[in-house]
Amino acid sequence: MAKRMSKGEVLAHLSKKTGLSKKDVASVVDELARLAYKEAKNTFQIPGLGIMALAQRPARKMVMRFGPKAGQEIEVPPKKVLKFRFAKTAKETILGGASAGKKDDLAIIEGIGPKIAGVLNKAGIRTFGELAETPVAKLQQVLSEANFPGDPGTWPQQAKLAAEGKMDELKRLQDELKGGRQV
Repeated sequence: MAKRMSKGEVLAHLSKKTGLSKKDVASVVDELARLAYKEAKNTFQIPGLGIMALAQRPARKMVMRFGPKAGQEIEVPPKKVLKFRFAKTAKETILGGASAGKKDDLAIIEGIGPKIAGVLNKAGIRTFGELAETPVAKLQQVLSEANFPGDPGTWPQQAKLAAEGKMDELKRLQDELKGGRQV
C-alpha cells in the first residue's frame, strides 16, 4: 500500500500546480478547513470531493456482543455525528465506477491526435464534457508538461458541441479551423 502524503507534500504539490508559494497554499488550505468546521452544521460542500454535514443519530437499542453484559440489551443515547458523502465523480474516479471507464474519442476534436488524447486521458480528461469544462490555461499546462506543442484554444468549444451531440455544427466549425486554430 502506498504511503499517505504528508501535509508538506500536499502543500508542495499544490504549490507546484498552482504557481503559488507554499505559504500562500497553506493559508488557503487552512482557511478552507476553518470554513468547513464553521459551516458543517449547515452542510459544507467541497467542490469535486463531497459534502460534510452534521447529523443527529437517534437513540437506539443495542445487544451487547461481548464483555460482562454480553447478550443484554442496552439503550444507546442520541448523539451528534459528523458525516461525509463523497461526490459521484469522486467515487467514480477513485473506485472506477460505471462512467469512470467511459471515454470519448477525443481525437475527433480538430487539433487533437491519438498521442495528445492519451496525454489528456492521463490528466483525467476522458470525455467531451470534461474537455469542454477544462479552462484553456489548464489544457496549455497539460500540453507543456508533456512537451507537446499545440493551441487548445478551440478545444473546449468543439468538445461542448460533441458532448451535446451537435455533430453537424462541430463539422461546420472544424471546416473553419486549421490544425484546431481559427483561420
